[in-house]
Amino acid sequence: MRYYPLLLDLTGMRCLVVGAGEVGLRKIEGLLQCGPELVTAIDPAPPNTELTELLARQGNFSYEQRPFAETDLDRARLVFACTSDRAVNAGIGRICMKRGILCNMTDAPEHGSFVLPASITRGDLTISISTSGTSPALARVIRRDLETRYGPEYETMTRLLADIRTALLALGRSSDENREIFRRLAASSLPDLIKNDDRHGCLELLRNVLPTDLHTRIGEWCDDCFPTF
Repeated sequence: MRYYPLLLDLTGMRCLVVGAGEVGLRKIEGLLQCGPELVTAIDPAPPNTELTELLARQGNFSYEQRPFAETDLDRARLVFACTSDRAVNAGIGRICMKRGILCNMTDAPEHGSFVLPASITRGDLTISISTSGTSPALARVIRRDLETRYGPEYETMTRLLADIRTALLALGRSSDENREIFRRLAASSLPDLIKNDDRHGCLELLRNVLPTDLHTRIGEWCDDCFPTF
């Protein structure tokens, strides 16, 4: 099966995780990082230490110590079936399919409506790798390679490019002019300059690429990239 790649905005969305063991905890943590309206976990066992800490600091996380009930799906838009009981997971998957709710089944991903790719995140940069479930091990190997290639400096770079993009678009220049500037910045040595803490090199590069109308902002942007303590 070939899956359709999709990045999902969880803002205002209610998510349900059934089964809060080791796998369920990873799903809960990943969901909470993306700002959903609410993540609800359901499990007959009491919450462990990690879940208790999440409950204490995450206002959009709730835990219900009981078995799953079909009514739990009434407001859920994204569901993870993570219990240790394959029959329970399969039942959740069948109900979700009938009700048109996206469901991930951790023990039988091919029977759910979506799978989670291996991914790395650097600020607003997300790189995902999928083998459509045929070889998760290969996806992990590729992810490790990409983690080395795209280090923490890309988080700073994406933040910088976002600020530049907002300021550049506000100038009202043509799309072709803006496209060429964005292309030059994306293909530039900015990541290496940030990684090597080369503020002077970053200043010079931005002065060479950006229109003069933005030159007064360059020092401010570089201060954000190379903070002094």
